[in-house]
Amino acid sequence: MAIYSRYEPHRKKKSKSPWIILFFVLLFSYLGYNYRKEIYFLFAKDQSVRAEKTKEKIIELWKSGNLKEKDIEDFQSITNTYAEKDPLDPVAFHLVGRSLFWNLNRIGIHFDHDSLILHLGSEFKDFLGNSVLAESTLNQIFWNVRTAESLTNSSFNDWENNRLLLFLCETHRNVKRPLVLIKEYGNINQDLLSPEFKSVYIWLLTFNTMQAGDAQGLEKLISITKDPNYKAGIQFTPREESFLKGLGKYYKKDYVGALSLLRQAKTENPDRITETSIITEATIFHMQNLTQKGIDLLEDFYLATNKKNAEIPILITKMISEKPGSKTKLEILSKKE
Repeated sequence: MAIYSRYEPHRKKKSKSPWIILFFVLLFSYLGYNYRKEIYFLFAKDQSVRAEKTKEKIIELWKSGNLKEKDIEDFQSITNTYAEKDPLDPVAFHLVGRSLFWNLNRIGIHFDHDSLILHLGSEFKDFLGNSVLAESTLNQIFWNVRTAESLTNSSFNDWENNRLLLFLCETHRNVKRPLVLIKEYGNINQDLLSPEFKSVYIWLLTFNTMQAGDAQGLEKLISITKDPNYKAGIQFTPREESFLKGLGKYYKKDYVGALSLLRQAKTENPDRITETSIITEATIFHMQNLTQKGIDLLEDFYLATNKKNAEIPILITKMISEKPGSKTKLEILSKKE
């Protein structure tokens, strides 16, 4: 077969398509990674609407007792996205704080009747149980609700709920005196509070009013809980009323009135009310230079309850150190040495 001098075997041209496709894949990957938030926000639905709907869903689940951890996590994720998309929207930061509030519920911190009675006379940190998670959560709530307040010159739909969360966080921070907190947050409109916050408000108001020694304020609170239209859930028995009023008078330094009411609150049942009433009564005796009478009272209760409260020997030791000559039949001073 003859081969012409200008003949060249046919060579198939290499296609450039794979390289072009690879280039665009890398380009879109780069853009997707660096602008992933912007792309997500571009295609996401209106975050404010989504966050509000989720908030309402959370409230209904809480009412029915079906609120799950996954629901809380979803709410937190949505509110964080909302705040990232609209960093100047006060509602976004309020809802972030609102979503964090449910973390307290998850770790067993409830603002109900029992926890209030149990911790009256205690510090707020005792109520939290020295929980690092609770401390961290309250600090985060405070930052977000304070940001929400600072971003607006007028109230928004959840303004009263935002004030309630501020009241909670300020109580935890313990920077302002209880009387100051009552003046700042004692006028929150309860009718505008979300259902899950109604009992929280009464809890905080009672706790701070008692700490402030506002006996008149406590009586007003007790009367509020007896109103037929009252819906916060925290109500007091006659014995608990005497206990509350007695502690209020104690903090107000009306020791005679406090002793009378606290003795009415005591029973043969050595529960927290009886224990706190006896400790407060003994403390009043000590302050009135009747230290031995206070020590005797504490000793009898301590021995009758099988030495359960380890704080009582510590209190007796303190009383004896402040009032030399006082005696105890407990073997506590020698153990301390």
